[in-house]
Order: sequence, then structure tokens, then C-alpha cells
Amino acid sequence: MLLPLLSSTQASADAVHHLRHATAALHERLDQGLPLARAEADLADYAQHLVVLRNWQLALAPWLMRTASDLSSLALIAHDLADCAGHANASATARRAAGAVDMAPLRQADDGSDAFCWGVSYVLEGSRLGGQVLYRRLHLQLAPHPLRYLGERTACGPSWAETLASLRRHLHGDAARASGCAGAVAAFEMLLQGFEDAGCLP
Repeated sequence: MLLPLLSSTQASADAVHHLRHATAALHERLDQGLPLARAEADLADYAQHLVVLRNWQLALAPWLMRTASDLSSLALIAHDLADCAGHANASATARRAAGAVDMAPLRQADDGSDAFCWGVSYVLEGSRLGGQVLYRRLHLQLAPHPLRYLGERTACGPSWAETLASLRRHLHGDAARASGCAGAVAAFEMLLQGFEDAGCLP
């Protein structure tokens, strides 16, 4: 979803603009290297994607709970991985991606503010929005697997418009925006590290 164009004055005060700018290079790297985004993506790529997303969300939970983020979609990941267990290649790929997440960088970046946590939630909700895009492209390609995590509305949390409105409400002022950007960058870097450790990204 494209954000509306803002004047330079509006952009300087808009939290979402700052978050988007702070994470742009990280987002581009993920888009270019994500195995599930390739034309030849298969069920093994999906299983690997799920394991990385599950471990990442569990690691983020202490920060996400402070924004009341919905983590019920973890149950959908469990169901999807159970379905993948019957496919030898997908199951083996998922096991290789199951390492622990290094939370130290996120802890070190955390300034203790709620704004930092809202920056973390921005990355989670953005990943869910991206999942809807992946679902539209993959649901036929990977059928009969239902791709619950990508496709079910309950996995998506609030609407993107609601997410943006919440971010603008909670990240008001220069200090809050800076903390929010720090949280978003730290969460995004941890996600990239998860995909790197799983062998998904160079």
C-alpha cells in the first residue's frame, strides 16, 4: 500500500514517513533476497519462512505486548508447519531454520520507551501486510496447502490504516519518532539476521 505524498513540512512531522525512511534499505534487501518471493518458491521455502517468522515474533513478544499487538497468528504458523511435516523436504528445511534468535541487539537498542515498542510493532504489521501480497501470488502455486498464516484475516492484526493511525498517535514529537525508528530498525535487523542464519539470505 502506497502512502500518500506529503509536503516537506508534513513529512518532517509524520511518524510513518520517518519509519518508512529508516527501514527502506532493510526492506529492499529483504525483498530482493527472500526465497518465498522467488518465482520458483516451493513448500520448503514456505516452511523455512514460517520458522523464521515464528522465532522472530516469539523473540519480539516482550516488546509487542506493550503495544497490545495480536500474536494469535502464531497458532496459524503451528498449523501450517504441522501440514508441512508430511513433506520430507519442507520438514528438513524447517528444522535447519530452527535456531535461536539473538535478542542482544534489540535489548541494547531499547531505550525503555513505549515509542520504541511501537517501532517494533510497525515492522511486525508490515510483515503481515507483505504476507497478504505473498498469499495472492502463492496460494495456487502451493495448493493444496492452505497457507493459513499468509491468507487468514486473523493473521493480519489490525488493518494497515488502523496500524498507521496508531503509530501516528503514539509517535508524536521528535524524541518519540526517533525512538520508534530505533525500534523499527532493530526489529528489522533481527528479522534479516534470522533469515541469514537460516541460509535464506546471502
